[in-house]
Amino acid sequence: MEIRLNFGKMNGLVPAVVQDITTGMIRMIGFVNREALNLTLSTGLVHFYSRTRREIWMKGKTSGNILKVVDIVADCDGDCLLIKAIPMGPTCHTGAPSCFYNTLYSGREELFRKLVEEAFKQSVIQIREYVGEDSRKYYLYIVNPFTDNIPPPNPLLVSLTVDKVLSTVKMEKADKVVVPEALGLPFASTIALRAGKPLAVVRKRRYQLPGEIAVEYTSGYERGVYYIYGLEKGEKVVLVDDAISTGGTLIAVIKALKPHGVEILDAVSVISKPQYGGEEKVLAETGIMVKSVLKVFVEENGRLRVEDSEGKWRFELIRPILDARGSS
Repeated sequence: MEIRLNFGKMNGLVPAVVQDITTGMIRMIGFVNREALNLTLSTGLVHFYSRTRREIWMKGKTSGNILKVVDIVADCDGDCLLIKAIPMGPTCHTGAPSCFYNTLYSGREELFRKLVEEAFKQSVIQIREYVGEDSRKYYLYIVNPFTDNIPPPNPLLVSLTVDKVLSTVKMEKADKVVVPEALGLPFASTIALRAGKPLAVVRKRRYQLPGEIAVEYTSGYERGVYYIYGLEKGEKVVLVDDAISTGGTLIAVIKALKPHGVEILDAVSVISKPQYGGEEKVLAETGIMVKSVLKVFVEENGRLRVEDSEGKWRFELIRPILDARGSS
């Protein structure tokens, strides 16, 4: 099918939006005339027409931060282009990844709060056997859409949560994202994709491959062995988990990685359950401060309190309690 572009609306120009094909981030917008478009097509590198200098220019010719073209798509009217590209470095002249970082309006915090509350309204509290090292008789577990995917969460909630994580961690300096194989996988996968970083999964299954790191762990309600693959000495990583309660999982993984020369830039958990003291234990035993998106408090009577970690909002709910002790 022949695609006709309408260069007539803007005196020989059409706007071109550049999108990072890996992360989906909008990197910049520029203008192309026929010559700039033909150069983009022939070289595979994004070229624009400068309206102020009145000349063709190649993005990254001076800085080296070129944009390698993967797809070029026209809109329905043929008067705007979407260029999907591989950015070789930051795109903005300020050194930022994207030119779009000046927020004029945001309603996301209230939207996020409503989606979190909607998710926890579907939660169930389970009483489980406590297997930690202290004298607690049981562990209060929260089955919820947010971290357990039961029932499956609103994709927008996951996206907004990932935005919060990416705004607080040192992802630009990281080589990889690391996640223990469990409930943190959906968030960590999205975080890694949006950050354009490889994802290393700490497995519960042993593959007996070279470089294997085995580590025993104890959480509030289970014990097991993790097997770490795909990390090299000198690499810098961001560690992601779904929830921190007793801190057992993160402590085990961090202690296993450090002797192998892997630097942990940040550790982040989607939710924190402060009543179990996990954040303090991780900091005391590893020197790593765990960041969390939400703080969740649960009581024996089914009362659930959820707070934004920045102290912006909170809500309380009463949820049903199920005794899961003794179940397999």
